[in-house]
Amino acid sequence: MATNFQPLLLDRKEPLTASTASRNELLNQLLSVPGIAHCLQPEFKVVPFTVNQVLYELGDRIDYVYFPLDSVVSGLAIMEDGTTMETAMVGRDGMVGTSTILGSGRSRQWTWVTISGSAIQVESRLLDKLFVQNESALKALLRHYRSLMTQLSQRCVCNTRHTIMERLCCWLLMIHDRVGSANLSLTQEMIASRVGARRAGITVAAGMLQDMNAITYRRGKLHITERELLEQAVCECYAIMQAELKKLSSE
Repeated sequence: MATNFQPLLLDRKEPLTASTASRNELLNQLLSVPGIAHCLQPEFKVVPFTVNQVLYELGDRIDYVYFPLDSVVSGLAIMEDGTTMETAMVGRDGMVGTSTILGSGRSRQWTWVTISGSAIQVESRLLDKLFVQNESALKALLRHYRSLMTQLSQRCVCNTRHTIMERLCCWLLMIHDRVGSANLSLTQEMIASRVGARRAGITVAAGMLQDMNAITYRRGKLHITERELLEQAVCECYAIMQAELKKLSSE
């Protein structure tokens, strides 16, 4: 098994501030709990994520958890023939490594970076202690976990009932929500491995979306030009997952 990713601090001219940390929804909620910011913020480290970087392999001990700021991390199921399918994604909505806080201490899936960017790293033992001692912090984590479970179950339905076009629209909207940028570095091979479809199917679906002027796509650079068109073409699964995601900021 691979060892946990050992990151380097990004060079930055100014110290990490609460406003930077608040770019992650779950971390923002944790910092709003009285007494949490004082003990948690000094432990923050900003780390860089690169595309296809492996954070944990299946069964790895999780020493660090991550709060993405502008990156997206995917949980992947890998078949015996080497094919992959994304089971869930986490971006600025939540935390990577939740299973260690919930008692397992080890990764329950392969965890790879899909969209490069940055994240805040915290030692898992520190958060584990924090959640045991603070009920409000624990409830914030459980709300995130509930949203993640909704995503897992709904995507299971989506992958068996809906077309490649609908699944691609859903996936792109989810990525857009979690990154906050319409400019995405994505190869068709990567999209296919995340959506669980053949590359040829992704090529056809992406071509149809380009003809609709919903996206532009060239040489691994995808730009969402009209999000509303994606929302019109997507299946009902996106609305269900999005509604659960919005609860994270309202509860």
